[in-house]
Amino acid sequence: MAKRCAICGKEPQYGHHVSHAKNRVNRRFLPNLQMGRVTVAGKSVRARICTRCLRTYAG
Repeated sequence: MAKRCAICGKEPQYGHHVSHAKNRVNRRFLPNLQMGRVTVAGKSVRARICTRCLRTYAG
């Protein structure tokens, strides 16, 4: 299952864990995806959408 928002296309970003000793280790920042109902072309569809889109488009 893709970690991608069905509306805005938000996907994982990459960065580093940085310890107190400044050691850098790769990590991923995952989008906060939830199952939500969105109206598309007049129909209500369940989709994996990020919480920003859930606030904007649902309700």
